Amino acid sequence: MKTFLTILFFSIVVSNWAEATVIGTVIQVARRLRMTYLEPLPPKDFFIDIGERDGLKIGDTIEAFRYVPVPNRMSSGDWHVMRVSLGELRLKQVGESTSVARFERDREISSLPAMDYQSLMLGDQVILKTGLPFK
Repeated sequence: MKTFLTILFFSIVVSNWAEATVIGTVIQVARRLRMTYLEPLPPKDFFIDIGERDGLKIGDTIEAFRYVPVPNRMSSGDWHVMRVSLGELRLKQVGESTSVARFERDREISSLPAMDYQSLMLGDQVILKTGLPFK
């Protein structure tokens, strides 16, 4: 039994290490105030809990997503979880353990499933897409 648990533990660690996926969470959303209504609305800054120690650098692209619970109405069975992509962000500032990003590309609201809040918010997750071309 002990050998089985050891093998299981190492297989999980190795498979996660092989994927080399950096996943973070949005920890704060901020927007500068505008002085008059004539000024355009400033962009939102999204603070993320991953940084240089996770391999991020200024200019990297990250994908924002949220897990949405979906009920199984056909059989009144278990709920399922669907991963919904909310768009891509570009890193503007990178610290040791936190980063600041801004939206480069939002998803069209009409293409998103029905959710209570269809924009990026606290607790949403991000995945580093370094090495992939930014379209």
